[in-house]
Amino acid sequence: MADDNLIPESDTTAMLQLVSDVAAIEGPMPCKRRALMDGLSKLVAADAWGWIISRAVDSSNTPAVGLFLCGGMNDPQMARYAQIMQDIDYTPVEYAALNKLRRTHKHFTKGWDELVTPEQWYGPANRCLIDSVGFEHVLYSVRVLDEDGYFSGISLKRKKGAPNFNLRERRITHLITGIVNWLHWDPKLATVTKEVCPLPAHLRTMLIFLVDPRIALLGIACRLGIRESTAKEYAQNLYRHFNVKNRNELLGRFLIDGHNGNIPIQ
Repeated sequence: MADDNLIPESDTTAMLQLVSDVAAIEGPMPCKRRALMDGLSKLVAADAWGWIISRAVDSSNTPAVGLFLCGGMNDPQMARYAQIMQDIDYTPVEYAALNKLRRTHKHFTKGWDELVTPEQWYGPANRCLIDSVGFEHVLYSVRVLDEDGYFSGISLKRKKGAPNFNLRERRITHLITGIVNWLHWDPKLATVTKEVCPLPAHLRTMLIFLVDPRIALLGIACRLGIRESTAKEYAQNLYRHFNVKNRNELLGRFLIDGHNGNIPIQ
C-alpha cells in the first residue's frame, strides 16, 4: 500500500524547480518572495496570496505588519485586507488561534478549518468579510523568527465557491515555506517592526501602502477611501514616528523593493 504521507515525484520535482528558480533571481528580496508565491500559488491552485513580515504580542491578536506583499488581488481587495489586518477593534475570527500557535510552534501550516469551527467561519461577521472580499478558503503558513513575536506569514486564498485546500496542497505549502529559510529572515525589518507596534490602526494601515514605492499618495488615499489631505497628514505622522524627513527616507528604513530614491509622489 502506498504511504499517504509521501509527496508524488512530480510534485517534488516541481517544488525543487521552483525553489531553484527563485534562488537564481538577481533582485531584491521582495521580488524573490513574489516569485516564490506566484509559483506556489500555481502548484496549489490558489487564486490569490499574501505575505507579511510582522510582529505579534501576547496581549493582542492583531500583529504589527512591517511588510505586506500580495498577488491575485485587485486594489479594493488589497485595501480591505490591509485594513482588516490592522483593525484592532475587529479581529478576524482565526487570528486568536494563529497567535496561540505562534507561541508554541516555530513553523506551522493550517487551513481555516483547522483554526476555527465552520460556525465561526461562516458566522454573520466573517460571512460579511467573505462576501466583501470574495475569497472563501484561506490557508496560512507561518515561520516564527525570534522569541519576541517576529514572524513571516503567508496566506493562500481561493474564491467563493471553490473547494477548500486539500491535504496534498497543504503539505506542498508547508514543505516549500519550510525549505526557504533565507526568504523569511530580514534583520532590518526585525528591528523596524518593533517600532510599528505602538502605532494606531489607521497609521499601521497607511504604512503598508506608504512603503510601496509604486503607489502615489493620491492612489493610497483612493484605496483607503480618505481625502488626499488626510493621507498627507497620516504620512507626516509616520515620518515623525520613524524619525525620517520624507517618504524616500522611510523607504530606506524599510528597504522595500530595492528602492533607489525614485517614488511616484511625495
